[in-house]
Amino acid sequence: MTRKIRICFVQAFAYAVFNPKSSAKIGGAEVDLYNIAIELAKDKRFDVYFLVADFGQNQLEIYNNIKIVKGHSQEKSILNYFLAFFIFYKRLVQINADIYFTANLSKYVGFTNLFCKISNKIHIHRTEHQHQVNKNIILKHIKKGHSRYLLFLLGYMNVDHIVVQNEEDREMLKKTFKYPSNVIRNSYPIQKINNKNKNFILWVARSEKWKRPELFIKLSKAFHNEQFIMIMPMADNPIFFEYIKNEAKKVKNLQFIPGVPFSEVEDYYRNAMVFVNTSLSEGFPNSFNQAMNSSTPLLSLSINPDNFIQEHNVGLFCHNNFNELRGNLERLLNDTELWNTYSENAYKLVFNEMNIKKSIKKWKKIFLYLYNKKKKN
Repeated sequence: MTRKIRICFVQAFAYAVFNPKSSAKIGGAEVDLYNIAIELAKDKRFDVYFLVADFGQNQLEIYNNIKIVKGHSQEKSILNYFLAFFIFYKRLVQINADIYFTANLSKYVGFTNLFCKISNKIHIHRTEHQHQVNKNIILKHIKKGHSRYLLFLLGYMNVDHIVVQNEEDREMLKKTFKYPSNVIRNSYPIQKINNKNKNFILWVARSEKWKRPELFIKLSKAFHNEQFIMIMPMADNPIFFEYIKNEAKKVKNLQFIPGVPFSEVEDYYRNAMVFVNTSLSEGFPNSFNQAMNSSTPLLSLSINPDNFIQEHNVGLFCHNNFNELRGNLERLLNDTELWNTYSENAYKLVFNEMNIKKSIKKWKKIFLYLYNKKKKN
């Protein structure tokens, strides 16, 4: 019997995607890697692992043939900072994968790469944000003394393969790092949803300042007769989270929800008339896939990778102009024909180009190429 190719996804907070009862705070990166892993685990050629942080779970748990290994603690202390490295490294040794897969901009990219170089393993990195492809931004943070950017860069400079989310990111990576890369957009399990009983405007993101949730609150105030829902799990800044929560609760037509289990969030996308994104910068938001998979048109203030919103006619882009955001929302709410066009096109786009059944073929091709190349050497 041919030996399986063992792949380990290194993503600290991904545990909550597998176990909704977990306190881990997930974002688009966790969902993206989960979707890839679920499809990969269906192929008998691959043995799939996740290395996640310690959220009080068992040392090893198995979900859908994917082995979830408990790693380092998330406790913030100087002692744990160093202890976490040794626990993390020990788990990498124990998993003994052929390929290690990272995504976020974190110190663990550096730690993973160090292990891979010492142990002659393959390291793939999947970019999840525009900051990861712009060397100038990373260097600015390093100059400010941000250690995670330094450790990230040390690992990033030595990875075996990089996959980006869009052509703009590929060009920026090539321009500032001189690195080649493949483009694979975030992809999602596709399901046909015929629900036309959509009755609110939706915003979903973590409580990061660059997500600019205050602008969604401002937008809700301009449409008193419409219902708005904001789903915002707390990120690393509890003060900012509390501020936004308190501001949101002052608006009668805005419902604030401090997080929804991954298994339940689809219901909100399914029942939303419009999905609003107010982020200042991103890669390709996984929330776009989730909205379009539910035939929900997009209304984006600043994020429009490869001009895909206009290119595929799936919603409206607002050029970082709040007045345009407000005006375009009014258009979507009042023009049924326009809304139907965007709704139908949104589903067509995810079905044809962001379907995990199709994109997993691209991922497998990369995994197999790198694995076979390593074997020959």
